[in-house]
Amino acid sequence: MLFTKIVSQARMPHFYSDWGVADTVDGRFDLIILHLALVVDRLESHEESKQVALLIRYLQEVLFDNMDMSLREMGVGDMSVGKKIKIMAEAYNGRLAAYAGATRSDDMAESFKPVLIKNIYRQQMPEQAILDHFTSYVVRQVKCLEKQTDEDFILTGLIFKEVR
Repeated sequence: MLFTKIVSQARMPHFYSDWGVADTVDGRFDLIILHLALVVDRLESHEESKQVALLIRYLQEVLFDNMDMSLREMGVGDMSVGKKIKIMAEAYNGRLAAYAGATRSDDMAESFKPVLIKNIYRQQMPEQAILDHFTSYVVRQVKCLEKQTDEDFILTGLIFKEVR
């Protein structure tokens, strides 16, 4: 259920229609990773319990099981799936570190801008107003997630702020 909430938030039409995120497999992957990374970063930033560690592991396993299934549904052959999943795992780990670094920065909004340009817009600079709105959205999510308890995440009471 928690992973489903993350994916649902990442699939909000506003990202694609108004903020110029590519409505492609890569664009959807990028947004799922962003939202998952924000949740994982929040979970890791508090005193980690065994339950929280298991939840993080579960989320990551579900992500890659989902990606594996999606690749197979798109007709990727068995021999290529493993290689593609390895590339996705490397992308996930790199983005997890980049998003965590931006979250912990003294100026979170400014730190997120180049990270979003690189990882969401794939080095294609969006209009400044769009980048500012997207950055503000991410900062609001970080602050919203910070207010939630570990129990909220464990019991799937996860709340994301509205996309605007």
